[in-house]
Amino acid sequence: MNRLVLCLALAASFFFYRQTQQPAGPVAPVAPDAVVVPSLAKYRSQMTTEDRTALAQCYEILSKSVAANPVDDPVIPSTAALNDVHRAALLFVWRGVLGNEPGKYEGLREVLEGLVKDTIGEADVPLNPAVQKDAATLFNNIALSLR
Repeated sequence: MNRLVLCLALAASFFFYRQTQQPAGPVAPVAPDAVVVPSLAKYRSQMTTEDRTALAQCYEILSKSVAANPVDDPVIPSTAALNDVHRAALLFVWRGVLGNEPGKYEGLREVLEGLVKDTIGEADVPLNPAVQKDAATLFNNIALSLR
């Protein structure tokens, strides 16, 4: 569990660093056909630029972190731990960084959690390389869809 906390703290630190290093200008909108995960198109069009950018960065960090999870001594050892990392990252960014309340975009949380469940399953099993790769790809696709 200490490794999980350390991993999340490092990811959050990286996120804050990236936030301070980016220009303050608006993000150029992405064409609707560039949305990789179709179930996010509705929410993407409703979100503020700040919310979209922060969530996209969050999912980019999640993607890279999950892909780098060592197989021989994993920081994220199981699908349950991966779900915990996902929920914690969203909590840190959504409430901690952005100061948003739950339900700001009705149904977004359920869609995001549903995408993760569809990808990794609902059973708590050890995280294997195939599921780890699928999760990293999903998180990257979510990030791309929110850019």
